[in-house]
Amino acid sequence: MYWARLKTGIHYAALTLLSVMMVFPYIWMFMTSVKAKDKLYSGSIFPSTFHFENYFRVFTETKMLLYLWNSIYVSVIIIVFQIVSAILAAYVFAAIKKKWVQFCFVLILATYMLPAAITYIPSFIVLSKADLLDTHLGYIFSEAISIFAIFFLRQAFVQMPKEVVHAAKLDGAGHLRLIFTVYIPYSKNAIASLVLITFIYSYNNYMWPSLLIKSEENMFVTIGLRRLFMSQAGYGMDFPLAMAACAVSLLPMFILLAVSSKKIIHSMANLYVNK
Repeated sequence: MYWARLKTGIHYAALTLLSVMMVFPYIWMFMTSVKAKDKLYSGSIFPSTFHFENYFRVFTETKMLLYLWNSIYVSVIIIVFQIVSAILAAYVFAAIKKKWVQFCFVLILATYMLPAAITYIPSFIVLSKADLLDTHLGYIFSEAISIFAIFFLRQAFVQMPKEVVHAAKLDGAGHLRLIFTVYIPYSKNAIASLVLITFIYSYNNYMWPSLLIKSEENMFVTIGLRRLFMSQAGYGMDFPLAMAACAVSLLPMFILLAVSSKKIIHSMANLYVNK
């Protein structure tokens, strides 16, 4: 009994230490964001007075609201395209057992093993010829299909009880009816988690949008933050303003994770379960 309690205490202590290490950068960011600029190097992590006006300056002295709007609405559109395409493709790969279908699934998964940077040059050339550079439409078009989303939903669809599928087919259900009345309701938790994962990925994406988007009115949060840091590079940089902007940009992510963390963990835990 004593050793069991000691082992449990060590586990909790290790988890607490790791949690503090992970949370500390966010605490430092918030404390810096409410400091006065001349007190930034005072040697204390906690400010003597809290300057919450730095957060008001984020919206009055920068275009953070525009960046947030661009990131959120583009991410929502990408979610719609990726979820619809993933549902249709996942149904084919999960319900049709022909060899050529499974070969196509393996081939698609093989492309997922390639680094994303390999696709940047051909995608850039295609969008350039279509005159879609520096546009939200071009970025949405390039992110409309996700191999991860297809694989994620396929793993959820293969867990569908065969008895339910056979009963629906005996009732005269075709492919579309099976998708909308059987597969989607059964996998609604996985789809909800995929929506959140896709939003987080799209919202935080930086490398490809930074190559594609150049005009300020089309910039996303990730590019806007970099622009803010670059515009104030040097010793005169307003770090409290920059940290306040970072904190504001993270707010949608914190809200999503607080609301749906258990759902994401549950779906990811069942990702590789194949009954």
